[in-house]
Amino acid sequence: MTLVGEKVRSPFVESLKKEVHAHPAMTHSFLKKFGEGKIKPEGPKIFAEQYYQYSKHFSRYLAAVISIIPDEPAREPLITNLYEEYGGRAEEQKEMDLELVHANIFRRFCKAAGANLETTKPLPETSLFVERCFHLNELHFVEALGALGPGIEYTVPFIYKPIYDGLKKKGYKEDDLLFFAAHITLDVEHGENIWHSIEPYTRSSENQERIRRGAMYILDARKVLWDGLERACCL
Repeated sequence: MTLVGEKVRSPFVESLKKEVHAHPAMTHSFLKKFGEGKIKPEGPKIFAEQYYQYSKHFSRYLAAVISIIPDEPAREPLITNLYEEYGGRAEEQKEMDLELVHANIFRRFCKAAGANLETTKPLPETSLFVERCFHLNELHFVEALGALGPGIEYTVPFIYKPIYDGLKKKGYKEDDLLFFAAHITLDVEHGENIWHSIEPYTRSSENQERIRRGAMYILDARKVLWDGLERACCL
């Protein structure tokens, strides 16, 4: 499965893409149920409170991975991604805008869902996912690129679409769902940026295995996250 803007890359990358799409985190029943609107009345609120535990720190995960990449060309696309996390768009000569910081946009949805962000206790499954993301900088940098790229950024347009669809079915407005709508589009570009960072390292079998291991490391944890959210949010 490809999106508009995706490039066909090396046989290794194309094979890994297929493996990513077949992973249980990508085919999880939570996504199917949520996308069909099979959500408990309190489900959007619980989802907002739990997913915020992950989303509010995303720029920190990204910055941590940037800090361990030794090569400037591989760092550059991730620095662009970080700039855009803070509302900037370099190609449009648009400076960073605190109103458009991605964490702030997610808080719009949280407000619409009636989420209580001050007292939320993360589910064990949420805590596991967040902990893995916080420890990406302890991996080999090529493995961390595999986690952040094919494991996270590349997957976002595919996993956010059913979430967006389910919330629309529940009556949420476009402005409430800007976080999801923006990422469905923007992370096609972000995913391609990270494939660009990764590709020079795919020439050895050792690094190919590191990239794959990093992707599976984070996808396995996201599958656990979906397990918890399905139990808490879905009918």
